[in-house]
Amino acid sequence: MILAHGIGGRADLPIPMWLALYTGAGAVLIAFFAVSVLRPRPRSASAGVSLPGVVRKAVDARGIRLALRACGLAGFGLLLATAWLGVDDPAANPAPAWFYVWFWVGLIPASLLFGPIWRLVNPLRSLSARARRCLPKALRRQGPPARLGHLPAPAGMVAFLWLELASPHPGSPRAVALFVTVYAVAHTVGGAVYGPRWFDRADTFEVYSGLLATLAPLGRDPGGRLVLRTPAAGLRAGRADAGHTALALVVLGGTMYDGLSRLSLWIDLTRAVGRPAATLLGTAALGLVIALNFLAYRDALRMTRPYLRPSATAPDHQFTHSLVPLMVGYGVAHYFSFAVFEGQRGWLLATDPFGRGWDLLGVGGAGVDYTVLAPSLIVVVQITAIVLGHIAGVVSAHDRALAVVRPGDLRTGQYPMLTLMVVYTGIGITLMSAG
Repeated sequence: MILAHGIGGRADLPIPMWLALYTGAGAVLIAFFAVSVLRPRPRSASAGVSLPGVVRKAVDARGIRLALRACGLAGFGLLLATAWLGVDDPAANPAPAWFYVWFWVGLIPASLLFGPIWRLVNPLRSLSARARRCLPKALRRQGPPARLGHLPAPAGMVAFLWLELASPHPGSPRAVALFVTVYAVAHTVGGAVYGPRWFDRADTFEVYSGLLATLAPLGRDPGGRLVLRTPAAGLRAGRADAGHTALALVVLGGTMYDGLSRLSLWIDLTRAVGRPAATLLGTAALGLVIALNFLAYRDALRMTRPYLRPSATAPDHQFTHSLVPLMVGYGVAHYFSFAVFEGQRGWLLATDPFGRGWDLLGVGGAGVDYTVLAPSLIVVVQITAIVLGHIAGVVSAHDRALAVVRPGDLRTGQYPMLTLMVVYTGIGITLMSAG
C-alpha cells in the first residue's frame, strides 16, 4: 500500500479508465436529459412526513442529548490522551486511525443516516459553554463578528486536508495531537466569547456534517419537528452561504489532489526531490487544485447568471447543495476500502492504546484482514458511488434551476453547471483510475 490519508492507503485495483469515464459521463448526460423531460416544473414543497410524537420526544429528550455530549467528551479526551501519551508510531498508536477513519470518514455515514449529528456530539460545544459561564459578561458577544465572514470553516478544512494529504508526517500521533489541540483551543475560545452561534458558522466539521445531512432521511420541518424525507427533499430545503460553498469546493479540491498524489509520476517526483521539497510541492499543488476548483465553479456561475430570474436571491450559492452528492460519491470512492482496512487497525490497536503491553479487547496478535473485501467489490462500490453521486448532483441542480432560472431559458441555463459536472466526472475518475 502507498502512504495516504495520513495512515496507509487504499488497497484496491484501479477502475478501468475507459469504463469509468464512459459510465460516469454518460450517467451525467442521461440523467440531465431524463430529468429535464420528466420534471419540467418545480415540485410542490414538502418538508417530509412527520414522525410520531413519541419518536420525536425520544430523539429530542434531554437525556439523549446529554448522553451524546458525554460520549463526545469521553472520545475527545481518549483521543488526545492516546495521541499525546502513547508511542509516536502510527503502527502502534490507534489515535491516527481513530481520527482519520473513525471520526473523519465516519462523519459521512453518520451524517447521512442521522442528520447533523456532530452538532449534538461536538465536545467543544460543552467545553466552550462551561468556559463562557466563567467569562465576565463584558467579554461575551452574541455571534461571531461580521468581519470574520465565513472564513473560519473553510480555512479549517484547508488546514485539515493539508495535515492529511500534504504534511510531512500526517500519520504521526503527535501531529494529530497538535492539530486537534490547536483546533480545540481555537474553537473553545471562539465559542466562549461568541456563544453557540460560533459553531454554526465557524466549526469546520459541524458545517461539513450539516452539508452532508441534507441527504439524510431525518430532517426538520420549518416548525422544527422531526420528519422523514427523501434526499431530494433535503437538498431542495437546504440553504447555503459563502461558507458552505467554499467548504464544499475545498473538499472537492482535496479529493482531486488526493487522486493527483497517487499518480506514479507524482510519486516518483516527490521521492526524487526529497521530503522538505516534497512537502512544499504538495502544499503548493493542494492550494493550486483548490484554487482551480474555485475558478471553475465561479466561471460556471458567471455563465449561468444571465439566465437567472431577477427575483433569484444569493445566486452564487443557489447550486451549492448540488455539490453535496458529489462530495459523498467521491468520499465513498476514495475512502471505502481505506476505512474498512484501517478501521480494523484502529480497533486492533485500541487493545493497547498507550503501548504498555495491554490486551484490553482480547485481540492481541490479530492482524488486519485484507481479504474481507474482494477487489471486484471495491471497484463496483467506487464506480457506483461516483455515478450515483453525479446523478444526484444533476437532479439537485435541475431542481434548483427550476426555481431560479427563467422558464424560457431552463435548458440552456443549466448547460454551464452540466459542463462543470461532466468535467468533475472526467477529472475525478481519471485521477482515481490512473492512481
